[in-house]
Amino acid sequence: MKALILAGGFGVRLREIIHGRPKHLTLINDQPFIRHLVKMLQKRGVKDLVISIGYLAQYIIDEFAHGYQGIKVEFSEDNRPLGTAGSIKNAKDYFQDDFLIINGDTYLDIDYQKLMASHKKNQALLTIVATTKHKNKGGIILTQKNTITKFVTDSKAQTPAASLRNAGIYVASPNIFKYIPDRTKSSLEKDIIPAILKRNKKIQLFTINQEFIDIGSAAAYKQALKKLK
Repeated sequence: MKALILAGGFGVRLREIIHGRPKHLTLINDQPFIRHLVKMLQKRGVKDLVISIGYLAQYIIDEFAHGYQGIKVEFSEDNRPLGTAGSIKNAKDYFQDDFLIINGDTYLDIDYQKLMASHKKNQALLTIVATTKHKNKGGIILTQKNTITKFVTDSKAQTPAASLRNAGIYVASPNIFKYIPDRTKSSLEKDIIPAILKRNKKIQLFTINQEFIDIGSAAAYKQALKKLK
């Protein structure tokens, strides 16, 4: 399997913790968060990895200059902020087959082989990992008969009964690149997914009952310290 980790964000909410380094290198029990993530992905069968970088990119390049224990690591560098979708589009030359997309501040240890197999079986344009166990983290996904009816990106919005939350993990067909504009800042969650839904293209849900770990805020970082060893 091949995966894209989105690691170009600024980490504004962690400024007092990261001290001038990318948030993805925040130490969690003496190891950078992104190393915890890559170690888990290796265990789950990822062989090739592309890391999308931007802000303070050289720190992350230096961290993986020699790959990681048999995983081939390459870098897709954004020369300006492009948003999640813009960063995905900027990395298009690395992907000719279905691939994982993982937010670089999110850790979720699930069966990625099963996730990829489900995506391929259903021939989806995009598969979203959605969880029923979330503590109101992640965008809200409203469904009816296993079909997405609404995608709400505001994680602070009230969670309706029977809704799911976006875990920040995806599988995408390379056809996804057709729906993302060139050289334009855009969000996968706010811009591209709603646009794809309006065009009635196939977006599948892979539903789990498992909470994801993230380091998107100081409070979440403290929880990650307890959960990641």
